Amino acid sequence: MTNIDVVRRYLAAFNRGDLAAFDELIDPAYVNHSPSLPDLPRGPAGLKPIVEDLRRQAPGLRFEEVHLLADGDLVAAHLLVHGFGPEPARQMQIERLRDGRIVEHWRVTA
Repeated sequence: MTNIDVVRRYLAAFNRGDLAAFDELIDPAYVNHSPSLPDLPRGPAGLKPIVEDLRRQAPGLRFEEVHLLADGDLVAAHLLVHGFGPEPARQMQIERLRDGRIVEHWRVTA
């Protein structure tokens, strides 16, 4: 499985709200570097409440892949985020992977 495959599985799990999938996809040392979410716990425990909260706020939340590009252990994702208004937001995120799991995350949404 390629790093792009892992990120696609991550996005699909996010779209379904499949919290159990994050135990497999997210490394226990995972760090979310998004400036709007400082000091989160590491690993899946830091991500799962975010997914739950976002899906509560926007039950129709869906990430649509525009581009995924891989370079070594990094995957850059250009996404459309549906569910928070009449028009989708554009989002860029970078995921760093190690041993088939996401270990770091950076995000900018416009």
